[in-house]
Amino acid sequence: MTVPLGRATTTPGLEPSPSRIDTFSLRMPQLHGRQRNVRVYVPPGYDCDENLAWPVLVMQDGQSLFTAGPFGDWRLGQTMDQLVESGRSSGAVIVGVDNSEHRWDEYGPWANSHMMDWMIPSWANATQGGEAAAYLSFIVDTLLPGVASRYRISTARAHTGIGGSSMGGLFALYAGLTRPDVFSKVLAMSTAVWFAESGGPWLSKNRLLALIERRVPPNDVHFYLDVGANERSRLAEPNVCSADGTALTYPQVYVEGTERVVSALRERGVPDAHLRLVIDPAGIHHETAWARRFEGAVEWLFP
Repeated sequence: MTVPLGRATTTPGLEPSPSRIDTFSLRMPQLHGRQRNVRVYVPPGYDCDENLAWPVLVMQDGQSLFTAGPFGDWRLGQTMDQLVESGRSSGAVIVGVDNSEHRWDEYGPWANSHMMDWMIPSWANATQGGEAAAYLSFIVDTLLPGVASRYRISTARAHTGIGGSSMGGLFALYAGLTRPDVFSKVLAMSTAVWFAESGGPWLSKNRLLALIERRVPPNDVHFYLDVGANERSRLAEPNVCSADGTALTYPQVYVEGTERVVSALRERGVPDAHLRLVIDPAGIHHETAWARRFEGAVEWLFP
C-alpha cells in the first residue's frame, strides 16, 4: 500500500510540531565495522500525522550541517524551517552522516595516486580514494533501512535524494549515476571534479566524465550543481596544466570541472528542466557559501 507523502503545511488555529535534530550511531559492516554518527533533521509538522511518510535527503559531512563545526555551519535546520514556514518547500527529512579520517577514501570512487599534485602532505596521503562503492552500499543497504525503521520516510526513489559538497559532491554524483534506482535527486556543491583525474592534461582522462559517458541517467533524475568563482583547496595552485600547457588555478579548476560535468550530463540526455547549474560570483570553498546556496538548491529539488 502506498503511504501518502508528508507535507509541512500550516493549519489555521493549529500549531505544527516543531522541527528537531536527532542523533544516533550506526555500524558500517561494508567498511570494516567502522562506527558513524548520524544526525537527522525532522521537519515541522512531522509529528502531526502518523499516517504520512516524508521525502528524504542524505547529506555528507554531517557534523557541520546543523551545528558549527571546525570550518563553519551550513545552518540547514534554520534554512529548512524558513523554507517550510514561507511555503517554498514542503519539507523533508535530512539525514547527515558524519565524516571521519577516512573521508578521502570513503567519498572517493577511484584511487587517486596524484594527490600531491593537488594537496599538501599534511592534508592527504600520496594516494587516496577507492572506498566509495562500499560507502554507497552502506548508505543504501544499512543507513536508509536504519533511518526507515526509526522515521516515516518515503522509500520511493522519486522522493529520495543524495547530496554533499566538495568530495561529498563528487560522491553524490557518483551515487546518483550508479544507483538511480535509489536516488532521483542529486545535490552536488563545489564538486571536487579534480579528484577524478587520473593524470595527464586537465580533463583529458577524468573518470567522473568517463562514468557519465558510459551511463545514460534516467531522464527523471534531477541534478543540481553549483560552484563558486573563488574556490580553492589550498593556497598554492595545483601542479597540473591544461592541454596547451597552461598552468591551472584552483578557481579555474572548480568552475571548468563543474561546467564540463553539466555539459556531459546534458549530452547524455538529461533534459534542461532536470538540470540546474548555479555559479556564485563571490563563492569560496567554505561552509558559509554552501549554507547560502542550500536554500535555492532544496527549493528546486524539494518544492
